[in-house]
Amino acid sequence: MLVVAFIALRNPKHPATAAGTRTASLAPPTSAPAGPSGSSGSPGSRSSGTGSVVPSGGTGSSGSLTGALPLIVLNNTTISGLAQQAAQRFESGGWTVTRYGNLQNNILSTVAYYDPSVPTAKATALALQRQYPTIKRVVPKFPELPSGPIIVVLTPDYSPG
Repeated sequence: MLVVAFIALRNPKHPATAAGTRTASLAPPTSAPAGPSGSSGSPGSRSSGTGSVVPSGGTGSSGSLTGALPLIVLNNTTISGLAQQAAQRFESGGWTVTRYGNLQNNILSTVAYYDPSVPTAKATALALQRQYPTIKRVVPKFPELPSGPIIVVLTPDYSPG
C-alpha cells in the first residue's frame, strides 16, 4: 500500500503534491477533543453527516452557498492545533466542519480542494475562499485526500485573521 501511495503522489497531474510523503490524522468535529498531535490515522475513515448541510444564519458575504457543503480541515504545518482553530473559525462563519486533522505533504499554499463529482462543490469552495481570502487556491481534489466535498489544507501561509 505504501508503494501505491508513493506512486500516486509522484503522479505528474498533481505537481503540488509530488515528491512528498503524506500522512493524515483526522479528528471529529470541533465539538469533540482532537486526538494526539502528529498521530497517523486513515484518511479514508468516514463519519456520518457528509451530505449537504445548511446551517441557520451565517450567510456572510459569500451568499447562500455558505455552509452548503461540509468541510474537512487539515493542518499541513508544524503549528499544533491549527486545524482545530481554523475549523472553529469556519464554523463561526456559518460553515459545517465534519472533521479536522493533520496532513504531511508538499502542498504549495493554503487551498480548498473540491470534489468535482459534487455539482455545487466548486462554487461552494469559491464562496469559502471569498469569505476567507487566506485560502489562496481552489482546485479539484486528488484521490489521496479523504472523502468529502471540500477539503481545506492549511499551509504556513495561512493566517487566522
